[in-house]
Amino acid sequence: MIRVSGLEAAYVNNNAQVLALSDVSFTLEKGQTCAIIGPSGCGKSTLLYILAGLLRHAAGEVAVNGEPVRPKRKETALILQDYGLLPWKTALQNTSLGLEIRGHSRKEVLETAEEAMTDLGIWEFRDHFPAQLSGGQRQRVAIARSLTLKPDLFLMDEPFSSLDALTRESLQNTLLDFWKKKNSTMVLVTHSIEEAVFLGQRIIIFTAGPGRILQTLENGAMGDAGYRTKPQFHDCCSRVRGIIERGL
Repeated sequence: MIRVSGLEAAYVNNNAQVLALSDVSFTLEKGQTCAIIGPSGCGKSTLLYILAGLLRHAAGEVAVNGEPVRPKRKETALILQDYGLLPWKTALQNTSLGLEIRGHSRKEVLETAEEAMTDLGIWEFRDHFPAQLSGGQRQRVAIARSLTLKPDLFLMDEPFSSLDALTRESLQNTLLDFWKKKNSTMVLVTHSIEEAVFLGQRIIIFTAGPGRILQTLENGAMGDAGYRTKPQFHDCCSRVRGIIERGL
């Protein structure tokens, strides 16, 4: 689903070019989940925006589903930590926005939005505005909006970082249930070791900037809703933490 080879990316700061990513290479199969973790400023979000087609890379190759990455790929969904909801639209209107922009019929828009919102447990809040919703509910609306577009690739940039611990774990479970049902490919950028281990079949650990891949771990036990309570989970968290600390 994703193939990245020799990727380099840079940005300009005070008229000087600063390298954000250097020699990044990895692949991800269809239906797999990947968590990307590393210190602040290591280029994690930059990588995600390149995969979404929002940023250009300086060197290397990036392909999604066998084609060079491109802007406005309809099958790619990007979910951000600030939700990206329009405050003057209701939860239902925010959920429907992508379908309306693409010109779907009113009947199809309503049916698809209702299905997505029902799956995420927020249909009863359809007439609420974002300011009337909790942080967890707003993030569910953002996820529902993405689900209506039926993407095959989900890119998530710390989507639960601003939520309290219990709400965060609840939404992690929701995301896990969705992945099991839809078998979509997911790439999650996170600062949370526990979140990376719970949601990533593959965990890619970055060095400090410019970001390079320090180590990749295969997390075969991921996928069990009760994984957090098992010794393997805590062992994997400790291993990831040790790798990050040694790489600083």
